[in-house]
Amino acid sequence: MEQFNHALTTVFGIALLGALGFEISRRRRKLRDLYNVLDAEDKHVVAELDDLVASGRLQPYVAN
Repeated sequence: MEQFNHALTTVFGIALLGALGFEISRRRRKLRDLYNVLDAEDKHVVAELDDLVASGRLQPYVAN
């Protein structure tokens, strides 16, 4: 009986870890779909703007 309880606990533990992994993957995919809306050309422009800000040639907008 003790072996059955140990096996059952192990099976439920593995199922729980699998469900957590699936949920994390699902949420990451949802966020990626939500925020990854730029195409390749837009990403290039954003990278250039980031470089300009990092070099100090362009100041980021600050609302008053």
